[in-house]
Amino acid sequence: MQRRRRALSATALLGAVMLLVAGCAGGERTFDSADELAQAYVDAGGTCAELQQQFKDDSDTGPTVITCGNDTVLTLTDGEDQTSDVATGAMLRGATVLVGSGWVVQDPDAAQLREDLGGSLLALQDGQSPRNVNQGAVSFGDGETRIQVVVDPLCDYCNRFLEANGEQLIELADSGEATVEYRIVALNDSPENGFGSSYGSNALACAADENPDAFRPLLATILADSEGAAWTPESLKTAASGAGASVDTCIDEGQFLYWTMNTTRTVLNEGLPSGDNLGGVPYITIDGEPYAQSVSDADAFAEAVSGE
Repeated sequence: MQRRRRALSATALLGAVMLLVAGCAGGERTFDSADELAQAYVDAGGTCAELQQQFKDDSDTGPTVITCGNDTVLTLTDGEDQTSDVATGAMLRGATVLVGSGWVVQDPDAAQLREDLGGSLLALQDGQSPRNVNQGAVSFGDGETRIQVVVDPLCDYCNRFLEANGEQLIELADSGEATVEYRIVALNDSPENGFGSSYGSNALACAADENPDAFRPLLATILADSEGAAWTPESLKTAASGAGASVDTCIDEGQFLYWTMNTTRTVLNEGLPSGDNLGGVPYITIDGEPYAQSVSDADAFAEAVSGE
């Protein structure tokens, strides 16, 4: 099924970021080509001299991307939605970006470049961690058996695992037989899916913060549509409300997007708190041992939990 795009518009994006410097410095500049943007970058004091064009879409409306190393990316865009896509993707990777009309500059010295280029300086808000989360995970139950479930909101196999074993996990936790730890990571973001991994993770963090009882039903709802239409702020708010969490403002403001980005980056760079490296999702462990059988086989999972 084709996933609907445009989970966020450029205007809605501002609700999830911090406008570091309001307005435009010296008038916002426009550029007719990526080469003009690159020259303006250098003239404004950009310190990366070996700029290389990395990508030009075959269509007349695709972005042109020029890079230098890992930290400098200059993008000439076509239209507000494309500008929003490029800026959002960069910010969800932890970058500060300078955004103008038809262009985005990602550079460590973006604040200094703004004096000449104009534009708006944007970055994710560095906010607090959600309540009811310990070391990046939401836990239920206090049983001796410890089950870890690591998922991405846009992961079909994660959905298959929860469809087959979700009720079993709830029963194990609520009966006191096991401690079940859910850890959410955002690995599958793209403009085509509306950056649904991060925005779905943010909604789940909002639910954990406001009403942890809503976390599990909301997780099941989001994963059930992991291959369907893109989650928008409005649909995420409706899903959260149906699960028992009143978190409209939290979702609109992207309150835990920075937390989502930071916890995901920590897992990828440093591994899980247990010391395991995350090779993919779903990643399930039972008392520290990876579960490697079929994600859809409830009987096999029950046997693995019981140790039979």
